[in-house]
Parts: sequence; structure tokens; C-alpha cells
Amino acid sequence: MDRNKNIFVFHALLIFCLIGFSCTEDPITIPEPDTSPPQAIVLFPIDGEPISGEIIVQVRAVDNDRVDSVQFLINQKRVYTDSTQTDDIFKFTWDTEATTMVDGGLVKLYEEDQFHYISAIAFDPIGNSYASVPTRSKIDNIDNEPPNAFFLSPFAGQYVSDVVNIEVIATDNDSIQYVSYFINNVLQGYVQETPYLFPWNTNLVESGNYYSLHANVKDINNNTTTIAPISVFVDNGIENDVTPPTGSIVSPPAGLTVSGDVQIIISANDDRAMKEVALSIDGIYITTIEQAPFFHIWDTTIEQEDAEHTISVVLIDLAGNEAPLNPISVVVDNTPPLDEEPPIVMITDPVAGQTLSGMVNIEVIASDDTGIDHIEYFIDGLSYSIDTIPPYVQEWNTETVEDDAEHIIAAVGYDIQGNATLATPIAVYIDNYDNIIPTGQIQNPVPGQTVNGTIVIEITAYDNVGVDNVELSIDGIPRDTLYDHPYVYNWDTNTETDDQDHVISALVSDTTGNIGFITPISVIVDNDINDITPPTGIISNPISGQTVNGLVDFTVLAQDDNGIAEVLFYIDGVSVLNDESFPYVFSWDTTSLENDSEHSLSASVTDNAGHTTIIQPVLVTVIN
Repeated sequence: MDRNKNIFVFHALLIFCLIGFSCTEDPITIPEPDTSPPQAIVLFPIDGEPISGEIIVQVRAVDNDRVDSVQFLINQKRVYTDSTQTDDIFKFTWDTEATTMVDGGLVKLYEEDQFHYISAIAFDPIGNSYASVPTRSKIDNIDNEPPNAFFLSPFAGQYVSDVVNIEVIATDNDSIQYVSYFINNVLQGYVQETPYLFPWNTNLVESGNYYSLHANVKDINNNTTTIAPISVFVDNGIENDVTPPTGSIVSPPAGLTVSGDVQIIISANDDRAMKEVALSIDGIYITTIEQAPFFHIWDTTIEQEDAEHTISVVLIDLAGNEAPLNPISVVVDNTPPLDEEPPIVMITDPVAGQTLSGMVNIEVIASDDTGIDHIEYFIDGLSYSIDTIPPYVQEWNTETVEDDAEHIIAAVGYDIQGNATLATPIAVYIDNYDNIIPTGQIQNPVPGQTVNGTIVIEITAYDNVGVDNVELSIDGIPRDTLYDHPYVYNWDTNTETDDQDHVISALVSDTTGNIGFITPISVIVDNDINDITPPTGIISNPISGQTVNGLVDFTVLAQDDNGIAEVLFYIDGVSVLNDESFPYVFSWDTTSLENDSEHSLSASVTDNAGHTTIIQPVLVTVIN
């Protein structure tokens, strides 16, 4: 009976323990399951950045416990798993030129000049996983991308004089070989180093006229970009012009027997600019021609037959100076012998190599001793139209032909007897649609910088037509759309995860809808700063011992791991500026200083923690 009682007590105690009560002095603690997934971000390559050869893909992955492994995916296909890491960085070496055998031949695994998507999946020991946001990388093992380039100055329609710098901004994924400059399609010279400046002496050309400027930019692999022509007006002081114009009656030649409609062609030149040409026949005023080319169609059938007639011309420039040309005499005979001479035909506008868009006028001049019957226009070898009435101008809608391509314009002139002449054909380039993507750069902060508090994110953006907006993102999350220059955003880093990398990226949209990706940067947010390192800095301009004059950019380069608070500028020991924003530049006016005098330039740099560094002074001499 006692044995059964003991068994009953044992079973009761067993049940008591099993239902959760402790049979010892310490209570039993049941651990909570790990349900927190890791976090992962692709650090390199930067989203949108071109890549080539072998690169090391880097992923930063963290977990509340630890990260067990990271799977790397290219175009959503798993290519590698890394279970090792250094400072939470997992790596994979990617050969962008890798090949595989297909049907007995080698085929590249990753297509050239295409974007490929990189992503990663991080796993913790429990099996929780996290897939990173994919980044895009364009494989560029073969450089077939032309440079990006545009005219910075002068601008289209600008009035220029004396020596003007033609400046081109040119960038390339590799490097620029040279920039060649053309004025009215005539090569002027080459520039091989930045800044791409070409000094044009406008005193060597005729003032008072428009001139066409274009440039070719060639990169190191001979990819070439042609910058669309712009027109500028040369004006070197017409009001001071006292020199009369010069010229001649080009056609018809003196003593020629003429009949029917005769084209009187006048050559007129001036050191500044022409205004008009006054034409008389037999001393009777006929007409005033106000625009080049200067010509008039003379109906000889209304003149006395079989008699000499005198053509006289007066040239008048914009300043009012007049120059009468030597008159010529011709004989009118409207029953000439059979005409076997073909006409003279020339395309005067547009010019060969010009870039065109929209509606343009094709202008042709033609002359013949018996008269022009008609002009037939051809586009790319196909008949386009026929014009029977001078001046021979044909309107052409360039949007009806292939865009971003060369097209050939030709014209054939027929005289009354049926003789024909083909004018020298010209090639023009049609560009009706803006397909140049905008570009930009994150100016502040700099990559790898440690930031805290509220900082200013500053972005520059450029486009050949115009920038519409800049969309700013942080860690792939859109934060703001900036519409006005300067493109700045005040970022409160206190709202971000501390002691971690954060990626700043941006998209630039132009006014025609093209979108460009700005190269992202990564910064570290550290709002719990223990700054014991003083800032550093140097005076980068002017240099010690330099001779200066006029306005001098007194420039300080300052750096600190946690940010610059202020830079104080001193000249001869006197404070002249307290600058709290980058770039740290003081515009020093030396014109009021004594000539051949020496001056000491110095500065101090203070960081956000209050540490101050005195910069090595420089000594300069002022000679104005």
C-alpha cells in the first residue's frame, strides 16, 4: 500500500513539473524565437555606373545576431554564395567578360552596352532572409560611346567682337583626344587639353555678319561627337566705319550679248557690314537689293533691241558709306543663236555639314545666257519639287526624313533650251528631337564623408536644352523633387540610422523628358561625435612668392572628418572674411594697394567640434 502511495506521489510531481512549474529553485526561461531578418545593401558598383573587366561586387549585410551567408544574383540568377565577411562586407568577383560554349562557339554571358541588375539575399543562422534593392550596372568593355559635349560660350545669337574665347565643355567615359573648331565649316584649329578654349579673333572676319560655329569632339578611341552649330553676330564697331564697301558686277560680263531674263549678280563686301545695293540701267533707277546674295532678274524683252545698255551699281554699307562700281555695257539681242551652254547652278543655303531641324529653306542661285526655265530639287536622290520662279527657294520639312542621320540635297537647273547642270550636292545632318540625356554630379557631401546634424546636399545638373527637375533619393527612397537652381536639399541626418552607410542618389530630367542618372555617393551618418582631430587646410591660391594684381581669388582648401564650421581669412594680420560655407574663397581687390608692396595672407580653420588650426601663411607681391 505504501509502495502504491509513493508511485502516486511521483506521478503527481511529474505532472506538476510538465505543466510548467519548476521542480528546482531556479525558474525555467523559454527563449523568444528570432524573427528579425538581416539587412543588406549593394555598396559597389554604384547604381548606374559603367563597369568593365573583373570587378569585386561588395554587399554590406548586418543582423541582430549575425549574417550566415549572402547570395549574389546577376539578372535575378544566383551566381555565388559568400559565407565569409570582413567588417560586415561580403564580396564576389564578377568577370563581366565571361563566356560560355553555345553550339560549339564562345558566347558572352553578359551582353555588351546593356544594363545588368545586381542584387543580394542575406541569410541569418535561423534562416530569416532579406533581398536587397537591385542596382544597375552597364557593361562597357568596348568603348563605343561618343563624348558628351556642348558650347559653354558664346551662346547662340550673341554679339561678339575683338578676341572671343569659344569654350567647349566635353566629357567622356574614357578620355578626350581633342576638340576641333570650325567657323562657317572651315577648320580653325585643335585643342587637346582642358579647358577646351579656342581664341577667335573676330577682327579678321567681316563685321556685321552672322557666323556659324560648330565643333567636333573626338575621344581616345576615335568616337566622335559633332556639336550642333550656333550662329553669332560679329560687331566690331560699325558706328566708327569710314571705309566704303568694295565689289564688282559679277554677271553678266561686259560686252556680252544677252536676251530674255538675265540675272544680274553683284559681289559686295565691306570691312563691317553691307546694307544695300542700288541698281540702275541706262541711268534709270531700277531697284534696291537689301540682302545677299545681291542679284536682280532683268527682263531684256522690254529694252531696245540690238542696242547697248549700261548697267550701273552703287554699294551702300551699314554706316552709309557709298561706292559706285564701274558700269558695264551689254548688247540686248532676243533672237540669239541656238544655246548649247548649260546654266550655272549653286546651292547657297544650307551649307554642307550643317545640322538642321524643323522647316528649312533650300536656296539655289542659277544663271544662264538665255535664261533659266526651272530648278528641280532632290532629297536623297529622289525628286522633291520643281521651282520655276526666282528667287529659287524651296521649303523643306525635315521631320519627313529619318532623324539623327545625314541626308543629301541636290539641285538641277534647266535653261530655256533644255540644257541642264547639277549643282554640287551637299550633305546635311537632321536632328529634330532631343535625345541627349542630362548629366549632373553630387557636389556636397563628398563620398565617404562622415556627416551629422542637418547638412546641405548640393547637386549640379546640365542639359543641352534645359533641366526640368532633379529627384533626390536617400537609400533608394525619394525625398524631394528640386525644380530650381541651385539644386539643394537640407538633410536632417538625425532621422537616419546612426553609424551606418547611407546612399545619396539623384535623377535629372530635362525639359524634353530625357532622364539621366547621377552617380550616387555613400556617406556615414554619425550624430554621436567624439571629435578629437583638428581640421587641416592650405592656402591653394595664390602661392607664396607669387606676383598678383587686380582681383585675386584668395582660396583656402579645408578638410575635417566631421565638418568645417568656419574659415577666417587674414591679410597682413587683419581679418577680412568669416566664411562658413564651401568653397572658401575671398575676392581680394589689390587695385588700391601700393605698387610693388608685399602682403602676408593667412587663415584659420575651425571644425564643428571647436578645434582650430592656423594655416601656413603665404607672402605675395602686388604689382598693378
